[in-house]
Amino acid sequence: MILAVDIGNTNICIGGLDGRELRFTFRMVTRPRCTPDEYTAELRFLLRRVGFDKADCTGAILCSVVPGLSSALAEAVLRLTGHDPLRVSYTLDTGLVFDVESPERVGQDRIADAAAAAALYPLPCMTVDLGTATTYNVIDAQRHFLGGFIVPGVQTSLRAISAGTAQLPPIAPEETDHLIGRNTVECLNSGAVFGTAAMMEGLADRVEAQLGQPLTVVATGGLARGIIPCCRRPVLYDADLLFKGLAVLYERAQK
Repeated sequence: MILAVDIGNTNICIGGLDGRELRFTFRMVTRPRCTPDEYTAELRFLLRRVGFDKADCTGAILCSVVPGLSSALAEAVLRLTGHDPLRVSYTLDTGLVFDVESPERVGQDRIADAAAAAALYPLPCMTVDLGTATTYNVIDAQRHFLGGFIVPGVQTSLRAISAGTAQLPPIAPEETDHLIGRNTVECLNSGAVFGTAAMMEGLADRVEAQLGQPLTVVATGGLARGIIPCCRRPVLYDADLLFKGLAVLYERAQK
């Protein structure tokens, strides 16, 4: 089993990978000031709850968009598994050609999503990861990572508009089949859900036209399940896209 760690801006996701199968997963709140000792203690407790056995662990991999936490979590993983985690980077054998400026600045989460898409889905492909930021990756038929788009996440946008206005309440987006909002809360919810769906459709249509080939669209992230039904073009949902990408990267690194 491989222990996979995904350090995000809001949560740290931990998964146990048996090949490309996700055996368990759990989350911790991202706390920038935690020490390796604190993360080791928290991880030890949570790993016990899912029945993790150090003897079954053959390696580890770490993906991070919070550079200041990478070393602390890597140290915690080393203490608990005996394995120094492989760090995600464009310099790994990703199966991709990075056709972008400054590939070293591409987010590690985007690299993992793109590696999974190139390995598991028909190309060309656009991935959509709805997290604190919504990140889009475009991979062409020759496995070139062409770049993509980054926009504020759905929750991030709703928090910002609530904080910056006097009369708009804080809400959490919910699934809806009602397009036009009839009150303030419905207006906010429909704007977030249908607006995100329209953005996904519009960007996918434009990318498809530019590439001149049918485009596969794969979405991930918890909010994606409520947004995909509002899309007017096929969008696949893969809850574990990033972890599958980490599995692909680890496999290729071992080869």
